[in-house]
Amino acid sequence: MSSANKFITDAVVLTNPTIDPLILDIVILIVGCFLTVLVCLFGIGANVVNIMVFRKQGYQDGVNVTLTALAISDLGGLTFDLVYAVMLNPYILETDVVVSKIVILFVTGFTFEYFTRVSSVITAFAALERCVCVTQPLKVKDIFTKKVSVVVNMSIFLIYSLYLLLQFITMYFEWTFIPARNMTVYVVYFNSRRAVMFPITYYVTDMILPYGTYLILICCCTLLFIKLKSKAKWRQQVSNSVDKASHITSKERKSARMFMTVSFMCVVLLLPQSLVYSATIFVKALALNGSHSDLRHVFSTCTNLLKISNSSFTIFIYYTMSTKYRLEFQKMFAKYKTDFKLQDGENN
Repeated sequence: MSSANKFITDAVVLTNPTIDPLILDIVILIVGCFLTVLVCLFGIGANVVNIMVFRKQGYQDGVNVTLTALAISDLGGLTFDLVYAVMLNPYILETDVVVSKIVILFVTGFTFEYFTRVSSVITAFAALERCVCVTQPLKVKDIFTKKVSVVVNMSIFLIYSLYLLLQFITMYFEWTFIPARNMTVYVVYFNSRRAVMFPITYYVTDMILPYGTYLILICCCTLLFIKLKSKAKWRQQVSNSVDKASHITSKERKSARMFMTVSFMCVVLLLPQSLVYSATIFVKALALNGSHSDLRHVFSTCTNLLKISNSSFTIFIYYTMSTKYRLEFQKMFAKYKTDFKLQDGENN
């Protein structure tokens, strides 16, 4: 087996590590495995609840369509990252598995990144829809119909599948006999396309597109904030005879604030990983095979926890800031509680 193949089937061993290997293992075990698994499990349950609540509310307009698409994307990402976190456990060795850990990490890691990018773009689309709702309230229902929301969200999933295509056309998987282990293992190889595709995947899909999404989210949040302040001044000037208009504006304001919070959380929790990617351009030692790759491993483990937090904790924002969501949530769980008591009584 060539040295190039050995590099992608075994972990890189640093002769002069930046961080003590024991400390690195502890950080990975606590943050990358234990905390990440807990957050993933919570997030999977939370997004299942989100999907159920939005389905109960119905899809009369495009808002719930987009929020359901966001929950589906978050659910997919958390499921794959759960497997990734388990395999990241330093006490699960390569010799313990028939399929190389690197193969599992590659497949689950890239798929998780795909869903993360899809979720961020769907969040940007939702924020844009709220901007139009606040700035052009009379036209928003004609622009963002239910059909438009379905088409746009499906297109986001399909277009961003090119991210996975660009990653996987640079590698292939096959069974290989490894003399050092005296066993045949399913491993991953890079092909000749990697040198051509790496600049595209790194600078476009890992840099330009994420930063572009953050810019859209920031601009939408800023515009919403400005418009909400101007509407607040307007409400102070109008007379009591326009209660209906005031009520509609209040509903728009609450919805816009919820989407502002979701957008803000998305930027704050996803931006650190993009900054780590950017840092590797200027600090080559932080590359995967660099002299400080262990330091990058710690950064990536912590930023990964932030990313899954973004996919897991939207349920708190919905429940706190959306009266409609909260009432449907309470009604749904009250029904389950009643059904459980009836079943328990029949069993007794």
